Amino acid sequence: MRRIASIVLAVALACAAVALQAAHWSYTRAYGPFVKSGRIGRTVTEPLFTIRVDQVDSARTISIPGTEYTKAQEIPANGVFVVVLATIEARRSLVYAGQARLHTRYGDYFPTDKLGGGGGLSKPLVTPLSYVRFQPGMPRRGAYVFDVPREAVAGARLYVSDHDAEDAPFGFYRDDPRRFADEVHVDLGLDPAEAARLTRPPPIGYSVPEPS
Repeated sequence: MRRIASIVLAVALACAAVALQAAHWSYTRAYGPFVKSGRIGRTVTEPLFTIRVDQVDSARTISIPGTEYTKAQEIPANGVFVVVLATIEARRSLVYAGQARLHTRYGDYFPTDKLGGGGGLSKPLVTPLSYVRFQPGMPRRGAYVFDVPREAVAGARLYVSDHDAEDAPFGFYRDDPRRFADEVHVDLGLDPAEAARLTRPPPIGYSVPEPS
């Protein structure tokens, strides 16, 4: 009898533990990022910045201008370049919107490192928005550029956070730069028909605009 009671108690404790775990907030819910959703063409306002995606383009190759030390060149995509043109403005203080990624059904893609120079140590020859420091009252329009498989374009959404790794001062925060960040998820309107139109065929020699 005592053995049966012990078994019943053990089962009850196990069920309670499962219920408690189910009721407990996940890490993401507890610590962010704090997400606000929007659509292409509409301004999304976060506490530290606003963003409006103006246009989505595609390209097979991107033109990189020549410099004093290098020749002009055409950079090919592994799949297709998705160029997201957006306008961003800081609201209260200087801010980067450097944590951008293209969220697709195949996973997340980060801005390409093919734009010449860059590599984390120097500025690319073509400047994406992820390198721009935004100031209040001074909206800047520029581009995020992603190299993705063609089949990943349909349904893709732009995720932009106001945090980057440099904001993380120590410890595991550096491995989790979006902790407590404000993050915008923008529906780019890329249904299957629009994705097919965008990528059939994408142009060559696309010139990525500098932030202005």
